[in-house]
Amino acid sequence: MALPIYQSLIIKDLHIEDLAGILDLQMNTKHPVVLNLGQLEFDQQREAIGLIENFFTTNNVSFLFPYPIYLITDHESSITKMPTVKTTSQLPRFFMQKDSRINIKETHLLKKNSLLHQEIRNTDTIQIKEFIDDYGSIHNSIHKKEKERLFYSSILKKLMKAK
Repeated sequence: MALPIYQSLIIKDLHIEDLAGILDLQMNTKHPVVLNLGQLEFDQQREAIGLIENFFTTNNVSFLFPYPIYLITDHESSITKMPTVKTTSQLPRFFMQKDSRINIKETHLLKKNSLLHQEIRNTDTIQIKEFIDDYGSIHNSIHKKEKERLFYSSILKKLMKAK
């Protein structure tokens, strides 16, 4: 079983046939994918981002699970929900090629990981994304309230010392 390292795909032309050949429902199940749009013109990059994101939305497949699909583009990350970077050096180092061999413990973890990928693949990605967003917003509000509580308690301590 191979380690999950980046599979890099360079998109040179913006033809729907070429994109259809590259985009696959199973493309991010075994490893993270990097789609390099750097060789396209600026406007073509925006159109390609829309087509790629539309492919995943219409097929109800996640571009974040089990492995993320990164876009290398000159555009800002605000135009898409997909993870974007400007250069390959900005990609997370976690999935970079490692020089050492994997040991037995890591092999067992990879086998367990592949079972989890099958379970993730068989779920409704839109529902999971909504659940994660709700979960995150609840914890964000808890964090804000705790921060406010600590602020008020520090003021109370200062008032108690002043007496």
